[in-house]
Amino acid sequence: MFAENPFVIPDERALAALREEEHLRKAEARLAASRMSVRDKTTFSSRMGGTMAAAMAEANAIGREDEAPTDDGDSPVARPPPRHKRENVADFVAKKREIFLAQMALDVKRAEIRKLEEKALEREEALAKSERMLEEDAARFDAFLKDNDAKVQDEIRKAELEAKRKNEKTQETKRLAAELAVVRAELSKRSERLHDLERYEAFLDQLTPQEHFDAVESARLARVEARRAARQFARDEHAAKIQLAADLEADIPAKEQALAEASRRGRTAEEAARNDLEQTKAAAVAAREAIPEHSPPPSPEVDDSDEDAPMFFTRPAQLPDIFTALEEKNLFLMQNGQEQEEVLEELQNKQMETVSRLDGETEALRAQVDDLEEQIAAERARAEALRASDDRRRSGAKAASGRKNPASAVASKKPAAGDASAKKGAGAPGASAAAALAAGAKIPLDVLAEKVSEAYEFCGFDPDPSMTTIQMLTQIEMKLERCLAIADDMPAEYVRESEKAREKARRLEQRVKKAEADRVEAEEKAARSLERSMAPAKKKIGKPMMTRSLPPSRKKKVVKEVIDPEEEELREFLAKEF
Repeated sequence: MFAENPFVIPDERALAALREEEHLRKAEARLAASRMSVRDKTTFSSRMGGTMAAAMAEANAIGREDEAPTDDGDSPVARPPPRHKRENVADFVAKKREIFLAQMALDVKRAEIRKLEEKALEREEALAKSERMLEEDAARFDAFLKDNDAKVQDEIRKAELEAKRKNEKTQETKRLAAELAVVRAELSKRSERLHDLERYEAFLDQLTPQEHFDAVESARLARVEARRAARQFARDEHAAKIQLAADLEADIPAKEQALAEASRRGRTAEEAARNDLEQTKAAAVAAREAIPEHSPPPSPEVDDSDEDAPMFFTRPAQLPDIFTALEEKNLFLMQNGQEQEEVLEELQNKQMETVSRLDGETEALRAQVDDLEEQIAAERARAEALRASDDRRRSGAKAASGRKNPASAVASKKPAAGDASAKKGAGAPGASAAAALAAGAKIPLDVLAEKVSEAYEFCGFDPDPSMTTIQMLTQIEMKLERCLAIADDMPAEYVRESEKAREKARRLEQRVKKAEADRVEAEEKAARSLERSMAPAKKKIGKPMMTRSLPPSRKKKVVKEVIDPEEEELREFLAKEF
């Protein structure tokens, strides 16, 4: 029940009772709630909502009671003003409590409304933000689509350009492949042409006389000497310029000292000395400026100009002339060859007759030798029989005399032992000679020692008769190792050029020697042919002898000799001419 005067403050005892009652009610409510099941329990929000709903229902009910009609039922009757009754503390506290609860429920609702409004505002802001973000995303997506479309168009254009370039490159590749095939065909033709020309050049070199090669080599050496002389002149001139500049610069201090001395003698002497000094300085500067920046290069090791040597054949008529001369010479040689063949045929016939005659004589001699060997064997058997009978006779005589004189028997045995030793010594030299012949070396040691001494002297050593072959080979090997070590330290290009130059010189020397030998041999052949041609022709008399039929051919068994590599290398070394 509400108090009649809600603005009267209760006393302390009423408040204490009210608090005590509130505590008891809360304790009972807690006890009742602890005994309730989970499904019957309510939350704080539901309880606050129920309290507020109950308070609102009670307020509505009070309002309806105030507006209810009178007992008469026809028209509302004005109620008399309420009497101011005196209320007690309990009613006042109850009213205050109801007011407080209603106010608290209103505050809670207002707080809930504010929270819901804030949440609704936040939700609206979030929705607006999301809408803006969606609009931005849509704008970005549209921009992305436009950019993507533009990139697609660019890529399509690039692809078209790349396809066009690819087609162009393909066409260019095909064109270059065709050109490469043409170039290769032309190169093969040029290679064949070069091969033919090299063969022709080798053929012409064989026909070229050695005097032409000597003249070309002498001209090349003259050009080399001229180039070296020009380089030496340039180096001398450069050194002379440097020396002139140094001499003029060395004269400057003396001129300055002369100027100092002339200044004490007078103005005229001083002017002359100053002019002389200035002229010397100007000459020194001019001489220094006249010196080139780079010094002349030295002469290289290989001073070849890589110029093609002039050929001996300069006119087409030279070859036919040579061929004509060769044909005439060949005709002469063919006539001589035919004559030699006839002579050879006669000699072969004579040889066959001689061989057949000697074969018959040999067979007869062999038969005689066999007969003599049989007679010798019979005589040896007879001699052995006679020797045996003589030995038996002597042994019987010695036995008879031994019984008479034993000392004489011992003395008679000593000469027999000496004869045996003499026989043994006589047979020893033959046995040693046979053993030496059976185990003889293929290469004599004196020939080997001579070749080694030649190689030793060729390597630059002084000949020493006291050194053995092994010592000379050791010295040669040590020098070879030193030379190889020096060659390893040298530049590879220089070594290759030196090897080419040495090989070229060696081939040139061999060519000169071969040409000289061929020339001497050709002269000897020409002299012999001339001698044969000048000799009176032998007239053939009588019928020529028929040639004998050839004997049946027999297959010859070829025995391949197996040679040790070291022995073959030794043979090649001994065959060299130092």
